[in-house]
Amino acid sequence: MKEVVIDNKMMGNIQLFEKLSGTEVKQCLENEDMIVYVVGEKRIGDIFQRNPDIIGRVREKTGKHILMAEQSRDLLTFVRNLLLRFGVKEVYVTWKDGETTVQVAVDQENIGKVIGKEGRNIKLFRDAVQRFFNVKNVSVKQ
Repeated sequence: MKEVVIDNKMMGNIQLFEKLSGTEVKQCLENEDMIVYVVGEKRIGDIFQRNPDIIGRVREKTGKHILMAEQSRDLLTFVRNLLLRFGVKEVYVTWKDGETTVQVAVDQENIGKVIGKEGRNIKLFRDAVQRFFNVKNVSVKQ
């Protein structure tokens, strides 16, 4: 598992989301373009019920794309949750020489969005998975 450092900016992002959603954030990751909030299992429905425009409100305050995902103890489920909005078709997990790698197939038109500019998004998704699971790599099947 990766060591996590939370700076003041990240703490502010977490507090903003928790205040608007009424839900505890399990993990928060950010790059130049996007913030990923990982919440507890079966929490996203509650969040949207309380605040249907949560994504728009957080995006307005942060100026970044917002992605929410539900935590799961199951690697396949977590990867599907994380990349749900990109149309996950399949998740392939490979165990070789004691290392786990994950490859995700998404809708063709979303491959570029998952990878992101200069690979920023896929790195963010890889970091998110590595915070919960001992995985060497996460990639997109092209």
